[in-house]
Amino acid sequence: MRRKQRVTIALLIALLSCMCGCGLSTWKLSTESVTNRAAALAEVFQVSEQERQVAGALEHLRMGREQEARDLLERVIGGPPRKGVTDEALFRLALLSLRDEGTKGSARTQELLRRLSDEYPQSIWAYQGAPLAVYLAGVRTLKDRQREIRTLKELNLSLSRDNREMHQSMERLKSLDLELEKKIKR
Repeated sequence: MRRKQRVTIALLIALLSCMCGCGLSTWKLSTESVTNRAAALAEVFQVSEQERQVAGALEHLRMGREQEARDLLERVIGGPPRKGVTDEALFRLALLSLRDEGTKGSARTQELLRRLSDEYPQSIWAYQGAPLAVYLAGVRTLKDRQREIRTLKELNLSLSRDNREMHQSMERLKSLDLELEKKIKR
């Protein structure tokens, strides 16, 4: 790991010296300029790291290792937003989330697709995710209506039982009233 860091630092120094057009011994750049250029280079390296993670996730998917792919995609969407990389990761993770159990998967997918359309509205991945988001919203509405119907059926059954009990009570009262009339006539 330390060797990798040293190589990266050496590459940064070499790139900065090339960008400046001068050798290491004649550097006359301000600290701010060096910091800005190093930040720009770090951003370039960050994008390629995220791209590697997305590529690795796709390779894991090809091999059937879904959890490893999810982990990589989660890292990508947790990092700095990068157009063309983060949006793809959001879309692919949304698709993978569909397989989660119960309504958790659907809710997570909707959340990821909403984030995709909010943060990357012009992305091809947002366009591809839009029909899925509409479909999932329809499914959610359908499930809500089914839940309402189930509740109404339960209420209907309860009212039917209450109605039956009231009818039986009325019949008993009628018979008692008839018996009372008979006793009064005697």
